Amino acid sequence: MDRYDLSGRRAAVIMCGGGRPGSEYDVDRIKELYKQNKFPEPSYSVTCKTKEDVTDALKSFRNNLSDDVSCLAMFIMAHGGLGHIEVNDEEILDLEDIYKMFSNSQCPALREKPKLFVVQACRGVKGRPKDLYTDGGRSSGAVSKKLLPTESDSMEVYAVPPGKLAIRHPDRGCPLFEEMHKVFTKDSVATRDVYELFTEVNQRLGQRKDRRKDGYEHDFQPTPRVIKRNLQPVDTDDSSDDIGRSLHIVNNLTKKLYL
Repeated sequence: MDRYDLSGRRAAVIMCGGGRPGSEYDVDRIKELYKQNKFPEPSYSVTCKTKEDVTDALKSFRNNLSDDVSCLAMFIMAHGGLGHIEVNDEEILDLEDIYKMFSNSQCPALREKPKLFVVQACRGVKGRPKDLYTDGGRSSGAVSKKLLPTESDSMEVYAVPPGKLAIRHPDRGCPLFEEMHKVFTKDSVATRDVYELFTEVNQRLGQRKDRRKDGYEHDFQPTPRVIKRNLQPVDTDDSSDDIGRSLHIVNNLTKKLYL
C-alpha cells in the first residue's frame, strides 16, 4: 500500500468541552504530540459553548484550508452519547455532522488526504457508576441515525466502543491520551503506520488497572432534575461492564499514514 504524502502543511484542531476536570492535562499532551509531529503551534482550538458556535468555528477553519494542506488531525473531548457529543446542557452535535464538514464533497482541500479524528467521549449507557469520572452526557441513548462516517481517507478513533463509558482522571487526564503520549513519542514513531501505533495504544489500555484507588470518580454533572430522572444506581465494582477498556477504530484510509 502506498504512503500518503505529508510534505505539505498539516492542519490541527482541538475541540474541548467544559466541565471536565483533568482535561487540561490531555490538551497539554495533544499539543506536545502535534509539535513533535510537525503540526502547527498553536493548534486551532474550538470551545464547546453552543452548537452554532462550534459549527461556525469548524466551518471557518475548513473554509480557510488551502490546497497545500496535506492532512488533518482533530481531537474531540466532550461529554457524549452514542453518535453525538454534548455541546452544552441543552444542545448536542452529531459526530457524523462534524466528519461530513471535512468530507470529499464539502472540503475539496482535503480530498484524497488523510483525516484523523480522535474522540474522547462516552458512547451511551443505561446507567452510570456514581463514583467514576466519565465523559457521559445527560442523554445516553442513540441519537444519530448514522453512527459511522463512510467517506474515504479517514480514520476515527473512539476512546471506547459503543455503549461504554470513557473514564477520565481529574488529577491527570484520560487513559487514552496518557497511552497515546507514551506510544507516539517513541523514537520509532516515524517508521510506523498510525494504525499500528493505535493498535499498541489499545494493547496498553487493555493492560491498565484503572481502579477506584487511582482517583477517578463520577464526572457527570447534570442539573438536579436530570439526576432524579436519569441517574440510576449501578454496580460500581471495578469490573463494571459499562466501563470501556479498549478503543474502537474505524479505518477508511486508502494508504499508509506515517506521521
